[in-house]
Amino acid sequence: MNDPGPVLLTDEGRFSGSALAHRVTERAAVFADCGLKPGQVVMAPDAPALDLILTILALGQIGAGIFPYRSSLDAVARLALARSAGVEWLWQPDSLDLIPLADQTQRPPIAPETRVALLIKTSGSSGQPRIVMHGYPGLLASAQRVNARLGVTTDSTWLCCLRPSHIGGAAILYRAALAGSNLRLQTGFDAPTVRRELEIHGVTHVSLVPPMLARLLDLGGRAPPSLRVVLIGGQALSRPLAERALAAGWPLWITYGMTETGSQVATSGPLTPADGALDPSLVTPLPGVEIAAPSCDVPPQRLRIRGPMLMLGYANPERRAGEGLAEGGWFEPADLGCLSHDGRLRILGRADEIRVIGGTNVSLTRVAQVVQEAPGVSEVQIVTTPDTVWGHRLTAVYAGTSDEAELAAWCQTHLSGPECPRAFLRLERLPLLDSGKYDRARIAALVRASAG
Repeated sequence: MNDPGPVLLTDEGRFSGSALAHRVTERAAVFADCGLKPGQVVMAPDAPALDLILTILALGQIGAGIFPYRSSLDAVARLALARSAGVEWLWQPDSLDLIPLADQTQRPPIAPETRVALLIKTSGSSGQPRIVMHGYPGLLASAQRVNARLGVTTDSTWLCCLRPSHIGGAAILYRAALAGSNLRLQTGFDAPTVRRELEIHGVTHVSLVPPMLARLLDLGGRAPPSLRVVLIGGQALSRPLAERALAAGWPLWITYGMTETGSQVATSGPLTPADGALDPSLVTPLPGVEIAAPSCDVPPQRLRIRGPMLMLGYANPERRAGEGLAEGGWFEPADLGCLSHDGRLRILGRADEIRVIGGTNVSLTRVAQVVQEAPGVSEVQIVTTPDTVWGHRLTAVYAGTSDEAELAAWCQTHLSGPECPRAFLRLERLPLLDSGKYDRARIAALVRASAG
């Protein structure tokens, strides 16, 4: 007789709902026998994927927390992370050992409402990574609202090709578990493999960052017919890439959020051109989310966000809540934005991506968006270097068929003088982090190397 429950599919096999539940209960018993207590935290590698799923669900039964880390992380770096967050245990899936990392008699009992469910590192795509703490109520609030917005049900099939050691991947696991939907785990992102997974397994929901979407589109063809939601987040989606995807039938939904907000706090409906003008920068806050921002009729300001899915705070050895949050529970990211007349949020780049060039405030986000629309440009990032005369010098690092002289001429007619890049570096592909975002540090290093 077939198991009617959800199915988990990994490279290690196919697991029905009842079989998975049995293995989770077994894993929870192993943890309890080792002395794991509610409120404590276990570090575990993000591969093998099945083992991480078992560990997360088993820890949920106990009321303990998980700190997933990239499986390639060396022992010294891993121990440093554990100490910075006061982690008590290390799980080693190869030997099925739960190893104590700290003197657990020194920590007082942790109240259920302040227990850490998930510790997760920020991507570090634009700065120094930090470790974020989330509680079970916040993860539940996020999963409930996102599932409702995206129509995730027991009939849905999620493909997770984002690493579960990043918030984008981890959040999918909680959403699928809450909804009882099918889940397909793909280790890492490889465009041909992901394309086959989308088609073979009848995937309805997938989450991508824009560079991943671009690589899937490069394979050609129409979107798989089973797809209902292609969630795009992590960084701004350019209008040319959105238009290209919509023309091929990809059902795009734009999302805004970050590790500190437990993934998304605002999400559009299905993206469609309106009166010929496509705007992928507008998103609607999820229920219960408060956004403090000015009207779009005035200059943008840094956002302030409050809601039930916000982090407990940045990690510290005592796992004390509140670090990184302002009075009243507000979180202030580095993002600039405004609210439209109908209450939608427009993201306008980052406050730390404004540069003063020749006495003029220049938004690197706007420059990148304009250059992205140039013929023969498929990907672009803008890098700044100091300039003794102008303050900063812009370099456009891009991929595409346009040569540097053609792109320079195009920029001269579409950007103001201070906004115009003074140098161009063409690459076959822009390097990515394992989160799928552009590796800005590596891109900046390439610019420095090219300048001699």
